[in-house]
This record gives sequence, C-alpha cells and structure tokens, in this order.
Amino acid sequence: MTRNESQNMGTRADWDGPSYAANTAHHRLRDKPFLDSIPFVGAERILDIGCGSGDFTRILADLVPAGRVIGLEPNESLLTAARTVAAANQEFVQAPAQQLAELDLPEIDVAVSRAVLHWIPVSDHPAVLGAIKSALRPDGLLRLEFGGAGNISEVVPWLDKISTEFGGPTLPWTFLEPGVYLPLVEAAGFTLRDGWVRLEAQRREFDRQSIVGWLESQVLQAYEAPMNDQQRNDFHLAALSDVDSLRRPDGSYDLTYVRLDIKAHA
Repeated sequence: MTRNESQNMGTRADWDGPSYAANTAHHRLRDKPFLDSIPFVGAERILDIGCGSGDFTRILADLVPAGRVIGLEPNESLLTAARTVAAANQEFVQAPAQQLAELDLPEIDVAVSRAVLHWIPVSDHPAVLGAIKSALRPDGLLRLEFGGAGNISEVVPWLDKISTEFGGPTLPWTFLEPGVYLPLVEAAGFTLRDGWVRLEAQRREFDRQSIVGWLESQVLQAYEAPMNDQQRNDFHLAALSDVDSLRRPDGSYDLTYVRLDIKAHA
C-alpha cells in the first residue's frame, strides 16, 4: 500500500510513516519494469498519486532533474516521511485521490500511481480517472499499477475469517479484472494506442519478520478501519498470533501478488 485513505476505509486507517517506509523493499524490487515503460527525457512534470512515504517519489524526482514531481497523499504521517527523503524538485499536496479534480495543479506530463488505487472503492474510479485525464497535457501518459483480481490470495481468506470473528469486513480492497477496468479507462477519455490494461502475477519473497512488518504497516489497516478500538486490538493480536498459518511448505512466507497494470495516453 502506497495507501490512499479511501471512503470505504472511513477515517480510522492508522498509517505510520516510518513503519511504512521500513517495509517497502518488496515494492522497490519491482521498480525497474515499471520505470522502463516510461520514456523519460528528464524535464517532465510528474504527479505521483498516493505517494505514501515517498521513496518511489524520490526515485521519480531523480529521473527528472529538470522537471517537477508532485506527491499527492492524504496522510500526514506518510507525508512527513516523504518530505524527509525529498529532493529539491519535489512538492507535496495533502489530499486523497478523490479530491484531485478540486486541486489547482499545473499541467502534468506523466501521472503515476502504484499500490494505491485498490484502496479506493470501484464507484470512485471513474471520477478519479477523469480527474487524472483533466490534469494531464494532451497525449500525456497514465501509468498505474495496483492490486488486481486474485491479489494476495493466500492472505485474503485468512484475514477475512479472522476479521469476521471480530465483526470486521471481508475483502476491504478493490481487486478488479482487466475486462472491468478497460472500459473505465476508455470512458475517461484515455487511449491504449501503445499501452495496455493487463494482470501480472508475481511471487514476492517474505520471511517471517518481513511479513509481520508488511501486515502491520500496509495490510491490517484495511480491516481495522471500520472497527471500534476493542475490535481493532483483538483483530490485530489474533492476526499476528496466527501469522504462521501463512508459512509455505518451503519455509518461506512468500506471497502471490497480482497487479493490475495500466499504460494509456490522454
């Protein structure tokens, strides 16, 4: 989760910037293919939607030394972490993706978002995509990657079961098929010309320590957001005490990530 506090998460999502920043290594290992698909010239104006703790946003800034990178993020703790690693050509706006249309932004060359939009209810996606289209220059690039259908299939049924025991939700994310998302992208006015809307399945490596860090910094919040304090505490403890249920026969805690991957032009 770079992590956008979405409407289906209410106001109780508890993000901690330093904790999140300490648990992003599994994302950074997947940066190169994503970045290789963007033809940087070094002077682009880039919008990073849901910039989180800012490590990827800084990478973008270093790739466009003559350009500008705007990080959009609703959570103050994550923004504080992002500012500590920011370059001189970065700025930040505190707002969720759902408020993008209300912001006074310069014309953008490239809009990116990674591990964020699955936190937003599907009903909000058309408006978010439309706002991105309006922010982009003509023929500007849209580059998105977030959880798709089948994502973390080992984790969802496990946490769904624990969550329901404490009155919590099930599947609190928006994991969609490409066939569902393609019409949304096209309806917002984007063209796929040399792009795509596709799923990519990945094996991401975790050991016990890193999966606990991942759960606490990026995952349990989705279930805990609508819970009261007692439910949240009980659910949190129950999940961590049962984490060895995720141990694979090979001794690892590796997960199946499935990413909805989008490249399109305004």
